[in-house]
Amino acid sequence: MIHNSKPLVTILVAISENGVIGNNGKLPWHISDDLKRFKKITLNQPVLMGRKTYESVVNNIGGALPERENLVLTKQKNRIENAHNVHIFDNIKDVYCWLAVNQKKNLMVAGGTSIYKIFLPVADKLEITHIKKKINGDTFFPEWNQEIWHVKHGPILKDKQNELSYRFSTYSKIKF
Repeated sequence: MIHNSKPLVTILVAISENGVIGNNGKLPWHISDDLKRFKKITLNQPVLMGRKTYESVVNNIGGALPERENLVLTKQKNRIENAHNVHIFDNIKDVYCWLAVNQKKNLMVAGGTSIYKIFLPVADKLEITHIKKKINGDTFFPEWNQEIWHVKHGPILKDKQNELSYRFSTYSKIKF
């Protein structure tokens, strides 16, 4: 039986103080704890991303995210090779249909900018790593209304490898 309930949508992103999320198709930082947190939250969940984000993942780790269903939303379906645990969509309706048919209750959204713009209005939760520094980049997180979110900030931490300070924050949408 197909259930029509909307999945719980969680956006995951690391953002610098000036809104940067990427540079030249890569993360402009390497914070081991951030990557571990991403893995912990997304493991065994469907992870949605755009083509450029997916290509960045493949270039960085040599393939799709393991132990997760990789959902790629793109208008250029022919540019993505079929691979194990990779599902390619050219519209949002088909993403939601796939989630329903496969009885998935959660959707993890991993970027990039255009995908975040689409899913911010329907997101239930944001898992944000706030990088405590202005960083040069060419890809930015879209504008968003922080007033409709309840936030729990973690402590400010410091990455030993690159001296970056950061904080994990969980935002839950306020239900009106």
